[in-house]
Amino acid sequence: MRGRRAGRTTCLGAVLTLALAGCSSGDGDTAAEPTRTPTAARPDPDGRIVFGRITRVDDGYGQVVALYAIDPDGSDEVQLTQGESAYPEWSPSGDRIAYTVGLADGSWQVATMAPDGSDVRILTSGPGEHGSPAWTPDGSALVYVHSPVVTGSGYRTTLWRMRADGSQQQRLGNPDTWDLEPKVSPDGTSVLFVRVTQAGQKLTTSVMVRDLATGGERALPAAGRWAEHADWSADGRSVLYNVWSGITDTVANDQVERVAADGSGRASVLFAGTTDRGGFKPKASPDGRRIVFGCVLRGGRGTNSGLCVMDTDGTNVRTLVDSPSQEENHVDWGPAAR
Repeated sequence: MRGRRAGRTTCLGAVLTLALAGCSSGDGDTAAEPTRTPTAARPDPDGRIVFGRITRVDDGYGQVVALYAIDPDGSDEVQLTQGESAYPEWSPSGDRIAYTVGLADGSWQVATMAPDGSDVRILTSGPGEHGSPAWTPDGSALVYVHSPVVTGSGYRTTLWRMRADGSQQQRLGNPDTWDLEPKVSPDGTSVLFVRVTQAGQKLTTSVMVRDLATGGERALPAAGRWAEHADWSADGRSVLYNVWSGITDTVANDQVERVAADGSGRASVLFAGTTDRGGFKPKASPDGRRIVFGCVLRGGRGTNSGLCVMDTDGTNVRTLVDSPSQEENHVDWGPAAR
């Protein structure tokens, strides 16, 4: 996968060589708090947006991603972490952010922090990867992925879940499948994820839904064989995702699409991938009226990525964050201020 989206976190292009893992009982260990940029940070009536920014490239490690928060109008940006962090997700109440953090021992762990970046709590431990955390709607638990190694032929993430304090860690999915980026449905009954199938060096994907009560799984074939970064719409009636141009020639660049969550109908294109623009990692606003996503608008592949916002039907696209010397990624839209 292209560097603008990988950042040493679990993505389709990175999964062949990278990983994040090690599962054991969480003890809520507290990590050192990050240094934050002074700001007049405050709750926003439309919710805050948290995102990752590639702040530097390390010769040995690769891209280093730090997390930031911003208002939906692009104001009041604040840095939350100093690096080695990705895949943030707001809790339903908006009082915590779950994310993946890279530690000095080479492992990746699930952590949570306060909205201003303080009160960091490491929930998992051990070698390998724990990552891509997603909250249940009541905020009592997290679903995430785990691989026992970070790199090499043994890397394969599977679905796990735990209580919000890191306790009661247990496998959720099939131990023999390769599953990425779980997202719990708004009604809490099922989890959405992307399943990778590998034949030699060839990858295909399936957008999957797993019933949390029965364990039954079903695919959403309308999403095709090259979908990634799937997430629910705010009402749970549809699924957003992007088609990855890195493994298909059907699109010139990544594009954002939507399918019905029940598997009916055909996919609709919300943001088309062309030679001079692309869209990836879509996330619906809590009110369901808008979608924030990673975007490339300056000349196609190899250019820097920023963040864009569009209406839920794909119209009224506007740039939210665009840093010419840096790239943005890993976005989530938090709940409105209460």
